[in-house]
Amino acid sequence: MAKLRRSAARPSPVKKSKAAKPAARPKARPAVKKPAPKPAPKPAAKKPAVLKAAGKVRRPAPKPAPKPAPKAEPKPAPRTKPAPPPRRSTYADAVLLYERGLHALQAKRYRDAADTLKRVIAEFPEEIELHERAQLYIRVCERQLAPPDDTPKTPEEQVYAATLALNAGAVDRAVSLLSAVLQRHADNDAAEYMLGVAMATKGDQQGAMRHLTRALELNPDCRDSLRKEPELESLRETPELRALLSAASRRDRRKPKR
Repeated sequence: MAKLRRSAARPSPVKKSKAAKPAARPKARPAVKKPAPKPAPKPAAKKPAVLKAAGKVRRPAPKPAPKPAPKAEPKPAPRTKPAPPPRRSTYADAVLLYERGLHALQAKRYRDAADTLKRVIAEFPEEIELHERAQLYIRVCERQLAPPDDTPKTPEEQVYAATLALNAGAVDRAVSLLSAVLQRHADNDAAEYMLGVAMATKGDQQGAMRHLTRALELNPDCRDSLRKEPELESLRETPELRALLSAASRRDRRKPKR
């Protein structure tokens, strides 16, 4: 038998509702503070564009690092003059010794004065002012104590010193002095004559004749000394000196008498 199909379900009848109650007001909710908006992130710095040319990538040249600024040198502190040191108790003793040296200098006791002033420097090394004055007077004393210079300076003094040396047997010193005279004064007849005598004393007859001939040319009056000079005794026997004296005599006879 064919099954009976159930009919479609009917809607259930609506129940009559009671009087509708007013809806309850919702309770007030506390206000919710909204968080402050976050700052928008800064856009990232754009990278420099990379240029492409002829297939090569050119990168921008790096900027040179800045040079450090030179350090200023500190200015030197101004120098202040130190205050003069106070006088010490030794100053009076040093002055007393210094004055004693000056009294000896004034009395021309130069040795005592120099020794006393040297004691001022040695015993009182801190008295610099007295040292300078003491050294000045010490040099004065040393000059006074130095032996006098007996070195002959003028041609006359040198010829005289050579004569003394020749008489004392110092022939070499005489030759040295007379040669020095003739180097500066070639027409000094006295130096030529004495040098001829010195050469004859040494046995150098040729050297003696050369200087004696020159002496006669400069001063014919020295022929008398040639005839009487004891140092020329051996030389007067030679024909050279005889001929020299004869020629000098003939020249004297030819001179007109005044």
